[in-house]
Amino acid sequence: MQLYNDYRVKSFWLEQSGASYSESPALEGMLRADVLIVGGGLTGISTAYHLKKANPGMRVAVLEADVVGSGGSGRNAGIVNTQFGLSLGFTARRFGAANALAAHRYMERAVDYAGELVRAHALKCAWEPSGFLRVATTPAYALRIQREVALAHALGIAGIEWIGAVEARALVDSPTYLGAWREPRGALVNPVEFVRELKRIAVGMGVEVYERSPVTNLEFTAPARAQTPHGAVEADRLVLATNAFTAQFELLQSRQAPVHTSIVLTEPLNAAQLARIGWRGRQGIGDARNLAHYYRLTPDNRLLAGGGDVRYFRGNQTRVEPYPASIMHLQGFIAETFPALHGLRITHRWGVPTSATLDTVPHIGAIGDGSRIVYSVGSMGRGTALATLSGLTISHMIAGAGAQETPPFFVNRRAVPLPPEPLRAPLAHGILGLMRAQDAYRERQGLGAPRQR
Repeated sequence: MQLYNDYRVKSFWLEQSGASYSESPALEGMLRADVLIVGGGLTGISTAYHLKKANPGMRVAVLEADVVGSGGSGRNAGIVNTQFGLSLGFTARRFGAANALAAHRYMERAVDYAGELVRAHALKCAWEPSGFLRVATTPAYALRIQREVALAHALGIAGIEWIGAVEARALVDSPTYLGAWREPRGALVNPVEFVRELKRIAVGMGVEVYERSPVTNLEFTAPARAQTPHGAVEADRLVLATNAFTAQFELLQSRQAPVHTSIVLTEPLNAAQLARIGWRGRQGIGDARNLAHYYRLTPDNRLLAGGGDVRYFRGNQTRVEPYPASIMHLQGFIAETFPALHGLRITHRWGVPTSATLDTVPHIGAIGDGSRIVYSVGSMGRGTALATLSGLTISHMIAGAGAQETPPFFVNRRAVPLPPEPLRAPLAHGILGLMRAQDAYRERQGLGAPRQR
């Protein structure tokens, strides 16, 4: 494992944009703002954009410890889809059918809204409305997805269908596929360009963004006060948009835990290699495992694959990654999923910090009475669309006026708390270990159609 010192090596996306990105200055001196947002990822930048759009006279400041997009917002796969929490079925069992439907509707809107922002502001972020496939690679996973599709239909959700192995392999040719959840609503994006382009629009509207400005002390007073190495901000309202990095604030440590997945990226596929696997629709793909894999093609036709293994590091660590065993797992996954690409070289490896709640559902909440201090956690690795729309939701909570809709059920819900250390690590390892064992059990006879003996 390694500690990242240069943000450009944190992901392929950050490496690509490193030479052309102009950082905002660090905070120097004292600043008084109406709203202070801690965290310059997609949640924080989206919140700042929406606050300023609705309230042009409001002074909105964003503090980012490193540079915008250097956390989970710039290290993810850039797959934009409607997945929420662990699954539609789990959400229905835990929170009821009505809330599961509401959550899916929220995510449908989130995907659509992200695309609307791209078009409205001509964001240069390699946006591809390609749709999404959730593939089944064992009979048990096929049954799981078929049940999910049936539940979606029972809830009145349209646009989702089960397709069999022949049709799935006609879209993307992997011998492991037994069928898939197919959904046309979904997209691919360069996540770093997306958040930085939205930052560009927000700054043009008057939002103040300060990079290389880590918060060294935070007082939840009225007004709130944040100290940085060379300055301080006082603000009437405070937004903590730090997701996986929220563990630094003791008051919120019970709300979420930072967990880690890894991503590998191959050299570009040539025309012959692409022809062997099809994938002409360039859909984002996930599978039905507990610890799901997710994968896609980049604009230059590299194969990006992530997930499949999730780790928690004792003490809420957020900076130690990538994890070697996870990288080896992903290399094996690519070889098994696409044997026609034998010999494809891996060029990039990185880790992704993700915010996880104990009940697997996002949580937007307020500290104390009212909404003077708002936080957002629990992206569960599905945050690109979620964070974009959640920025609008948080802006409504902060500003009050202008909210024209009932907030989703996960806003100000009663969250199941996580225990502190030393109990947190064995609990996290136990849960993840059980999920890993269930996946191994379902895959013990191999992926794809049953083998002839």
